[in-house]
Amino acid sequence: MGIGILIKCFGGSSSSSSSSSSTKQPSTTVEYLCRRFSLAELRKLTGDFDRSRIIGEGPYGVAYRASISVNGQIEDVAVKRLRQPEAYGISLYKNDILFTCQLHHPNLLSLVGFCDDNNEMIVVHEYAPNGSLFDKLYESPRLSWKRRLEISIGVARGLHYLHSGTKRTIIHGDIAPITIMLDENWVPKLSFFGVSKKAPKSKAKDVKRKELESVEGSVGSRKCLRVTNEVMHKSDVDSFGELLVDLICQNTSFNNTIDERLVAEMTEECWKLYMEIAESCLSKDPNERPDMGDVEVQLERLLQLQEEADTNHVLLI
Repeated sequence: MGIGILIKCFGGSSSSSSSSSSTKQPSTTVEYLCRRFSLAELRKLTGDFDRSRIIGEGPYGVAYRASISVNGQIEDVAVKRLRQPEAYGISLYKNDILFTCQLHHPNLLSLVGFCDDNNEMIVVHEYAPNGSLFDKLYESPRLSWKRRLEISIGVARGLHYLHSGTKRTIIHGDIAPITIMLDENWVPKLSFFGVSKKAPKSKAKDVKRKELESVEGSVGSRKCLRVTNEVMHKSDVDSFGELLVDLICQNTSFNNTIDERLVAEMTEECWKLYMEIAESCLSKDPNERPDMGDVEVQLERLLQLQEEADTNHVLLI
């Protein structure tokens, strides 16, 4: 595969030119934005991919914990090695790197580097000690209602940045519990940009659309950009609505039902507002779905209401 392919995708060039118009070096080439590891380096960092270092394992690959020096400081990282490159797809791997090395936000998982030696497909990113949201939703002890609400706000902020905080709107395309990682402070980080797309910026009442030649499958989520060939940023809003439902459901034999224990932690006003937000995000008409900036504000207000109610409850005891 080689780094030349990735540089070309950025519009850069590894060769020099005598033309004065081409003397400027591109500012967004891969080697400037992230680190290219050799396979030998990663073998050493992971103890030759020792099983004792495994922090996650799925159908497409294995993630290992390692420590590296970043700007003079030792930091833990996750080394994700794909073991079925053909099934995963080079395009997904390449797309993931191209997006994540350019995007920087507290609610996006940071890319450290990659390795494509000897046809390997390895991504190195920041380590998220609390794993994926999918893992935490159904394990014991369960996440509190307030923690789930804080996580939803973090995801909303990440999506708001993708939709409005970059030069062109970015459609994540795969928002689901499995692609949301949690750091040591339970801050959610959006990960996996393999199916992400750029689209023209859009406004609330002017949903821009971008035609794709095809829609590729996602890794681990139940759907990816619906079944349509027309992709919009409002598809992320719909997926976020499903995430809100996931956050208040309990999984029983793969059938989702509302977790009554969580409902008991909410005030009636907060429960009503939460459901209104979820329903608006899940509207069948994309034009009726809110922008993520509006969703973020509503969820922050909801958290404020819940905290006020909790404080008043304590004072009454």
